[in-house]
Amino acid sequence: MPQGEQVKNGKAFEYALANQYYIFLQAMEKSVELVENSALEVARNFYFQSDIKKRLEFDIASKQTIETLLKIEPGLYAQKNNSDKLFIQLQNDAEGAVGDVRDVVFRRERGCWEIGFSAKNNNDAVKHSRLSRILDFGNEWLGCPCSDQYWEDIQPVFDFLREHEGDTFNSLGEDKITKVYIPLLTAFRNELIKIYENNELIPEKLICYLIGNFAFYKIIKDDSHNMVIVKAFNINRNLNKSVNGERAQYKIPHINLPTRIVEFDFKIGAENNTLDMILDEGWEISFRIHNASSRVEQSLKFDIRLLGNPPILFTQHLFK
Repeated sequence: MPQGEQVKNGKAFEYALANQYYIFLQAMEKSVELVENSALEVARNFYFQSDIKKRLEFDIASKQTIETLLKIEPGLYAQKNNSDKLFIQLQNDAEGAVGDVRDVVFRRERGCWEIGFSAKNNNDAVKHSRLSRILDFGNEWLGCPCSDQYWEDIQPVFDFLREHEGDTFNSLGEDKITKVYIPLLTAFRNELIKIYENNELIPEKLICYLIGNFAFYKIIKDDSHNMVIVKAFNINRNLNKSVNGERAQYKIPHINLPTRIVEFDFKIGAENNTLDMILDEGWEISFRIHNASSRVEQSLKFDIRLLGNPPILFTQHLFK
């Protein structure tokens, strides 16, 4: 699916989630408001630009999650009185740049209760970060600037890309592997290990960079398996709280962040464009790098995925 279409469908799914919860809670005669802002307008436009079949799929997937979330998040419905309003708000993309991956946020001003959803439409990537001649991933991701050695190591890669700028990426043949993927990922891996050796908090910082600093529910619409998956990333014990005297029917475990990198190397069997990292506490990360365009550019894009998470992480598979 083209990148632009993925973005449109993702935004449409965000709108469907917010809107279906709004409709459901209104029907329960709860005091609820769907906050009008630019993010909602964009997502709503993409939703209504979708054909009827797609809109129905977004709505069905959204509705599938409501029963589960009401059982574990009483704050969605447990209002003190009619003035205790629930606000449902879509977040702008800029929030993700400051450590907040939540797309849809639910909050009550009274009691300071708040939760959020990260909506994924047939896509479970956590980040699409880039590497380039000037982007300092160490500083941007982890607060630790990259060393001079890293910049020296990546210079030949970007010199080569500059020489071929405008060519199709596929026309590079084996050179894209030997002169781009392997040396760039090797430099990235070596630098990340070097930063880790000098800062024991790097595993925790890396996960926080990828999943944000706020506890959240990841809602994954998986059409290939005809299901919706709900995962609870309760990293700071802010999920599953009692609200206005109402307790959750089920407890969501708190999950630990990693403390050490166990293994970090090229993925076996991949096209030399993927690194796998195994950490303690059950975390595993895949870093696949690729050219975001059919033409050679002066940067490359990561498709970063969580291959593993703590085994106690609450996960619910809801079949459509």
